[in-house]
Amino acid sequence: MRTTALLLCYVLAIGAKAQLLDQLGLDTVRTFHSLEQALKQPDRVYHLDLTREKLREVPDDVRRFTNLNILVLDRNKLKELPAWLAELPQLQELRLHRNRFGTFPEVICRLPHLKRLDLSRNALDGLPDCIGGLQDLVSLDLWSNDIASLPDDIADLRALRFLDMRVIQLEEGEIERIRELVPWAETYFSPPCNCGM
Repeated sequence: MRTTALLLCYVLAIGAKAQLLDQLGLDTVRTFHSLEQALKQPDRVYHLDLTREKLREVPDDVRRFTNLNILVLDRNKLKELPAWLAELPQLQELRLHRNRFGTFPEVICRLPHLKRLDLSRNALDGLPDCIGGLQDLVSLDLWSNDIASLPDDIADLRALRFLDMRVIQLEEGEIERIRELVPWAETYFSPPCNCGM
């Protein structure tokens, strides 16, 4: 009962203005699964999950959620992100698993507090140099993409602790180069393939 009361006070306190949630807040805040429901109280939307909505673009109404800390857009049909996504500077987690991205949406580089980025199961051909500007990034999931190499700028990701590049056919030399660029991170790769050689 006391824990529930403390949690309620915490949620009411953070509802007053846009702010970054700490880990407790991220783990316990309500998740909205309906855009319609979220729009009824936009100031209270910290976690929005629009998984499997068959979205071809991010709904413009999402920009109304100025307190948004977690945005989940998994399993949609997205190929790009809108420039206005940068208007949501509180975003700490962005999940774009299993969409149709062929190029990395550079607007992501303008999310200063991003900690977790999941772009797994897309068709990304690489990452831009601006990726190095994501100074708070802790987890980068690129599992199953078409990436041949990463830019040297990933060495600037000093907070990075997890990098998943499994199911990507990288040459052994590129795997070693990436490991040397981010030796402080846990890195995961599939074994190089000598397919057809």
